[in-house]
Amino acid sequence: MLSLSLIAYGKFLKQSQVPLSPNTPPSLKINNTTLRFVSPPQDIAALSYVVGEVNSSTILAQRNARLHLFPASITKLIAAMIVMDNFSGGQEVTISDYAVSTEGTEGDLHPQEKIKVKDLLEVMLLPSSNDAAVAFSEALRKEGKDPLALLRQKIEKLKMKNTAFFDFSGLDRIGNFSTAEDLFLASREVYHHYPLIGEILRKKQSVVFSSDGKYQHFLKNSNILVGKIEELWGGKTGTTPEARGCLLTIYEFPLPHKNDKIVITIVVLDSSDRFQDTLKLYQWVKDIIYQQNNQI
Repeated sequence: MLSLSLIAYGKFLKQSQVPLSPNTPPSLKINNTTLRFVSPPQDIAALSYVVGEVNSSTILAQRNARLHLFPASITKLIAAMIVMDNFSGGQEVTISDYAVSTEGTEGDLHPQEKIKVKDLLEVMLLPSSNDAAVAFSEALRKEGKDPLALLRQKIEKLKMKNTAFFDFSGLDRIGNFSTAEDLFLASREVYHHYPLIGEILRKKQSVVFSSDGKYQHFLKNSNILVGKIEELWGGKTGTTPEARGCLLTIYEFPLPHKNDKIVITIVVLDSSDRFQDTLKLYQWVKDIIYQQNNQI
């Protein structure tokens, strides 16, 4: 009954749109020059999106940024931060029958398999394995820690006031919801404090092994933009029938002849074409940065 009521709550919130402050400036000051981010693309299919600069926390463009929506597997970014807060990369996790039975078996994990945390993170983040997410939840419980309490604490720390997560996988039926604005806040934490997550998410594919070498896992990144965009620092996909297409990506735009960079996050939620939406917003940002760069 609890899960059902939370889903109904999320659907109710989906109908209410709270606008961002009209004083949010669509501009970014670099040295003594102001970059003006005017006329964002109008043909974005996503119900909600945010384009923001990570270092200054400046929102450069948005649509329905505080609309409560299902984030799907973008939730796994929060899970990955919690895992890294509580385990070392060399620790082992034992995969249970229950974890393997979880819907979504992209990691091809095996019952009683032992695998190192750093490798299981790749399984969770690259193909977006739900069985890996459940395995991490179980590992935390074995350590006497409550995964739900850790989720609440992390959300509160990041000031994600319009977010509630109830599992590590991001399943809609559990009642998880967030906003593009809150996920932008999460991206800032990932970028500044969890470089390993970016390192993993920049991989187009990877191969990891169980601790004893018995099992080999061929992993393919679900983010098809990897390898296609030079400035891409990392990104996490999410998709379910209810959430539709979701994508969070982070970019580093170096400033030529200057020891500086502009770091941009693009969050796209509830889209019929998340990759195309992201590419349009990325190109809009890139054009503005480099067209005005000679003034910086």
